[in-house]
Amino acid sequence: MHGVPRLVKALAAAILLSLAASAGATPLHIESQRETFSRALPLAQSGTWQQVEPYVPTLQDYPLMPDLRVAWLHRRLGRGTDAEVAAILERYPDYGFATGLRKRWAESLLRRQQWDDYLDIYTGHLADAKDNKTHCKALTARLRRGGDGKLVEDALGYWMSGFSQPKECDPVFAWLGASGELTDERRRQRMMLALEGGQFRLARYLARPLPAADRKQVDSWAFMHRWPQRSLGRPDRFEDTRSNRRYVSYGLKRLARSDPPGAAVLWADYRDRLSFDAESSQAVGRRIALVHAQRHLPGARDLLAAQIAEHRDEDLVHWQIRAALWDQDWPAVERALDALDATEAAAPDWQYWRARALEAQGHVEEAREIYAELASERGYHSFLAADRLGVDYAWSHRKADPDETVIAELETRPEMLRARELFMTGLTGRGRIEWQRMMKRMTEDERAQAALLAHRWNWHSRAIRAASDQAFRDDLEIRFPTPWLELYTEQTDRQGVDIAWAYGITRSESLFMPDVRSHAGAVGLMQLMPETGRQTARRAHIPWRGRRTLQTPKTNVTLGTRYLSEMQDKFGSRVLATAAYNAGPHRVNRWVPKDREVPADIWIENIPFRETRGYVKRVLASDAVFHWRLSGETRRISTVMPAVGDAPGGSG
Repeated sequence: MHGVPRLVKALAAAILLSLAASAGATPLHIESQRETFSRALPLAQSGTWQQVEPYVPTLQDYPLMPDLRVAWLHRRLGRGTDAEVAAILERYPDYGFATGLRKRWAESLLRRQQWDDYLDIYTGHLADAKDNKTHCKALTARLRRGGDGKLVEDALGYWMSGFSQPKECDPVFAWLGASGELTDERRRQRMMLALEGGQFRLARYLARPLPAADRKQVDSWAFMHRWPQRSLGRPDRFEDTRSNRRYVSYGLKRLARSDPPGAAVLWADYRDRLSFDAESSQAVGRRIALVHAQRHLPGARDLLAAQIAEHRDEDLVHWQIRAALWDQDWPAVERALDALDATEAAAPDWQYWRARALEAQGHVEEAREIYAELASERGYHSFLAADRLGVDYAWSHRKADPDETVIAELETRPEMLRARELFMTGLTGRGRIEWQRMMKRMTEDERAQAALLAHRWNWHSRAIRAASDQAFRDDLEIRFPTPWLELYTEQTDRQGVDIAWAYGITRSESLFMPDVRSHAGAVGLMQLMPETGRQTARRAHIPWRGRRTLQTPKTNVTLGTRYLSEMQDKFGSRVLATAAYNAGPHRVNRWVPKDREVPADIWIENIPFRETRGYVKRVLASDAVFHWRLSGETRRISTVMPAVGDAPGGSG
């Protein structure tokens, strides 16, 4: 399997030749090669190499020549190509195509029952995958190969989970059952894990071969899940057993979601009756306290204080500060801030709130000293501090100083040539892989110059990341670029949306990557979920062709700015619309206070979701920077942060 075919040697020679040839290629020549490659790639992907061959002479010195053969191999994996695949992966282990090709090859070996070859790849490259499908395939290969001394232990490790495992685990799980390893006790253990995870379908499946009492227990937990108040209403009926303690703990955490005050009352009673261990006690008390704080319910601060006294927890301390902020109890804010350790207390967010607390209590000079130090930097809390002082923002824009000697040397490196061409030909995902691996091998100065190089190519996501980490973080042209300016200008004008805000959303969502897709499924520059995109397209009378509608900058920005405009119209506040863009309008509706107004900075700090809280701060800061970049004028961040609430004069 490991012989090196002549074609692979030729490909290797071609990529080595590209070091000199592509570095010295004229723009016209390289453009011609890109066009040729783009025409040849779909033919290679179709699995017909004969149709690719006419293009090969033009591409002999092109950095992406190996990618053509790899595209063909994806369709031709089998016994006749194993040696070539092995040789390509050995020669180009860091290329962007390597991971995908290796996984597809492994799948092919598995289908052909080449167990040893599959396990060689798994052990060398796939064993660290965060993917149980892959691990269960390896378990199955070990089983089919004849098993080994650790197979039972390893297989039980995946079986003993509170969640359903992928179908790829079925063969080895069936073997465990046939071998008598899935005893009633093990089934009960897994059933309890499933119950505590709310996985009732799995729990019922596990209880099928068990006695009726176990099936009844599953029904009881399902009832608790749906109606915790009814299940927990009589604390005196529960004996102090381990099973009951687990059952009650689950129910109280469920009840905390629907009736936090009721959960708090019942928890006080149950704690006196049942001997919960420290871990369970902490988990229940923590959930009740945090929900009270996040929903601004009476007694939240007392519950937090009681929990912190028992077990100091970073989230609890932070929500103790936020709860005091919500009440605008400034002495309590200051006391809560004093509970932070020195490193946390020095962070800009908590420094800002210390200054706010001092200012509110009349310690104006102390507050101004903190504000002044914050205002000397650039960022959300720095801008807010500058607004409190009435001073200009410290833009500190310094254009990066290029070192053309270093840049010229970088441009000749094969890995840089490949990264550039992958980006230029639309294979951007592979390009990002190779770029990141390349950056790890560079010196700090080389990484800084690489940021400039990526910026010159308009590869903004790589330029922003490299500049943010390196000496060029003050070059705001690199870090806050304005690509597709004509498109953004046209669409924001049409939708009545501020262009700087739209740019701030896009930068925070995708770093200007039109091809990116989030783990949640959001697509494109402005990271719209497909269902949101579909509904917005319908309202805008734009043809909808599925996810691909969101993959082009024009339609993505058109729909993204339209949706942003709808959020703006709905909430009448940039702060609330930004939060809704990230977390959804239904959640923001719940978060807006119904009986009072709250200063916007306090409301933002009290957003329950960590991700949305950070997102809103990041977008507002970026909005200010983009406005300055586009207009040359400072727009104070506080001017787009009216008070939040449904009281008369509020913005909800």
